[in-house]
Amino acid sequence: MKDALFVLALIAAAVCGYFLMKKLDRFLSGNRKAIEKESEAKAPSCVMLDPALTEDEIAEEVRRFRQTHKHTTVYLYDGEQESEEKQ
Repeated sequence: MKDALFVLALIAAAVCGYFLMKKLDRFLSGNRKAIEKESEAKAPSCVMLDPALTEDEIAEEVRRFRQTHKHTTVYLYDGEQESEEKQ
């Protein structure tokens, strides 16, 4: 009798734990999304690239920037060309 009562209590605790963890998971998921949006807003919106970087390194920097800024358009600007055109 004691064993059956113990097993029922254990099953009840497992079921309650399951539903509590499901609620906690939903809460943490929503919280994570809010934190990601907040950190995206704080991240720099402009990145200065060193002229000595190779094309592959520039592409990697752009890829890394796009991962943290999902809804952006990337424009690459070379200041030297503009100064040459003004002369």
